[in-house]
Amino acid sequence: EGKDTGRLLGDATAALGAEVAKRRADVEAAEASTQAELASGTGNEKMLSSLREAADSERLLLDKASAALGELQRMESGGSLDREKVLELAKDALAAVLDKEKKASVTDQEIFRAHASKWEKEFMSDMDSLGVRPPTVLTRVSEYVPEIVAYIETIVANGLGYEANSSVYFDTQAFTKAGHSYGKLNPWAVGSALSEESGNANEGDGVSGEKRHKCDFALWKAAKPGEPTWDSPWGKGRPGWHIECSAMASSIIGQTVDIHSGGEDLRFPHHDNELAQAEAYYHCQGCHQWVNYFLHSGHLGIEGLKMSKSLKNFVTIKESLEVFTPRQLRLMMALNPWDRRMAYGPQLQEEVKAKESQLKNFFSNIDVALRKNQGQDHPEKWHAEELALSEAC
Repeated sequence: EGKDTGRLLGDATAALGAEVAKRRADVEAAEASTQAELASGTGNEKMLSSLREAADSERLLLDKASAALGELQRMESGGSLDREKVLELAKDALAAVLDKEKKASVTDQEIFRAHASKWEKEFMSDMDSLGVRPPTVLTRVSEYVPEIVAYIETIVANGLGYEANSSVYFDTQAFTKAGHSYGKLNPWAVGSALSEESGNANEGDGVSGEKRHKCDFALWKAAKPGEPTWDSPWGKGRPGWHIECSAMASSIIGQTVDIHSGGEDLRFPHHDNELAQAEAYYHCQGCHQWVNYFLHSGHLGIEGLKMSKSLKNFVTIKESLEVFTPRQLRLMMALNPWDRRMAYGPQLQEEVKAKESQLKNFFSNIDVALRKNQGQDHPEKWHAEELALSEAC
């Protein structure tokens, strides 16, 4: 066991060392992008803010990886090797190494289904704990692959997609020439991609020879070892990141979606690509606006940054319910403007408790007033107070 723990420590230290080196390079690249944007003098505050946040996120990841590596090194020098502690500190770095080395050996499709099913049950359990009503329809990508394949075939038949090496890509240039607008929700992000494409004009297409244009994106990806796959006219593969949403929503709602919601970070490329795919699918019906209204909600913030799994700064709903009651958690969300970032933390608990107490007192007073008037079910004369209230309304 001592040998195994020693080997684990060595593997963990190497994995974390590699992660620290990668994160340091990512920080330098993010800072260089921010400085380049500042030097360009374009005055694009939205892009600059996005670049600064990206740099802050990379610094947070570097700090976390460096702290974990330092803790491992202290454990090693102190001769105190706790196997569980080593795994806890290095699990993400080790998982990345194992995924790179071993993922090709995963051939049982049931593994992917079981993994998705586990987290679906966790999510539904959390929603139930919060008192959120279940959806009318629940769509799973794995159950909609035939519809997704047919959706892609229609886009290609409409001349707005193309096959390349058993993958299928969306043709953004053909889409624009056909009278559509690409990147409606975040034009500056598309402009940034085009600018980068122009800068790499002498370096081929810069995208491994498959995509015709920098902005093109995958509708179907050819099979890779260690990934779930399905049959298609282009060979075994899997749906692209965006196509599943367009295909599933179209199958349930149709050619026009009134309200579409999602996080602010999904504005581009995800939602813009969803729009493009649906307009391409309904191109022959003259569709130029698949969604009437988008509601892009603000993020939960923690440690000054967006809460996310990738940044390792997230709090689960189950953990939140150890601090807040379900009602307090829902009230906390309702009190924050829906399109603004909300800073999550225990400091909000007292504020939410005070607001909850106010609301309880208000409805208690309503109950008292209703009990006083029980049996008086006939209209009564309005006095000064009722008249003033009527005028105010």
